[in-house]
Amino acid sequence: MIIPVRVLSNQGPMRVELARWRDRLVVVKRLSGFSPMLADRLKREAEVVHKLEHPNIVPLLATEGDTLIYAYCPGLSLAEALVQGALPLMRSVKILQDILSALAYAHSQNVIHFDVKPANILIKGEHSLLTDFGFAKDLALTEITGQQMMLGTPNYMAPEQFKGVRTDHRSDIYAAGAVLYHALTGKPPYGSQVLRFLAGDDRVPLDPLPAKAAPLQGVVATALKRQPKDRFASAEAMLDALKAVPS
Repeated sequence: MIIPVRVLSNQGPMRVELARWRDRLVVVKRLSGFSPMLADRLKREAEVVHKLEHPNIVPLLATEGDTLIYAYCPGLSLAEALVQGALPLMRSVKILQDILSALAYAHSQNVIHFDVKPANILIKGEHSLLTDFGFAKDLALTEITGQQMMLGTPNYMAPEQFKGVRTDHRSDIYAAGAVLYHALTGKPPYGSQVLRFLAGDDRVPLDPLPAKAAPLQGVVATALKRQPKDRFASAEAMLDALKAVPS
């Protein structure tokens, strides 16, 4: 039996709640209204996350009908941590190392997240976890969202994803670079001009990293390349580049 404690978010017919289930606190994701499309997405999210077991991915404990029951990970989101501005360099690096480890594993399971952003990164002590696979794609499963439908968050979305392409794991590499840029500067790349950049305007300037973050300039620049072929080839490659940054 699921006993709601409080609502964590309520976006349209999709509701996320803190609840009690089997004598433990959990996070419950379910529909509060009628939406066949979102019901299909919840079912697909369950299919995707159910096969993922990694210390940096919030685990799915069970499903009950159209309700997804996730482990409760007390802490704060990276989005909340960034309200006060940029994070220290090595703190930013550690968070991204954890997330890249999660992505490397997910990609090895043919899963692309497609919505890596500060709000979907939970910080629990010294560890960070990736959550919300609601927009994820399992390359081994039949597509349920049309290739031309844009899903994701523009500030952290790769240009090809903006155009509706949902087949390249390097879209997650771009998003990881955008998150790292935000953590180091206190703002997402391209700011209010991000849609111009995503639409193909290379005249949109990208402000440089602050001097203290200069050692990461190459990592960020590579991750944020417009063309997927010019980015890191894998999450492991970006992770190795971060590990090589002097502390």
